[in-house]
Amino acid sequence: MAETTSKTTTKKPAVKAAPAKPAVKAPAPASKAPEKKAAVAKKPAAEKKPAASKKASVTAEQHYRMVAEAAYYRAERNSFMSDPVRDWIDAELEISAMLGSKKK
Repeated sequence: MAETTSKTTTKKPAVKAAPAKPAVKAPAPASKAPEKKAAVAKKPAAEKKPAASKKASVTAEQHYRMVAEAAYYRAERNSFMSDPVRDWIDAELEISAMLGSKKK
């Protein structure tokens, strides 16, 4: 008769990986005292000027353009029936007063 041989396979036990060792942190280098930055002299509050007291500085070209625009709006208010030279002069005085200029 025919013999049946049964092959039994035996499983080898699974090899478990060794548990990961916790990372050992190297000791932090001795902390140095923070380097002192060059001392910046601060002005006392009494010496500071308020921002509103600063005069606006505009170039001659900017001043001219501002006057031209103001003169245009003056003429437009008068339906362009007013004297253009008078509108220009009044606009110059208005802009100079707003900027605090000494131009007249």
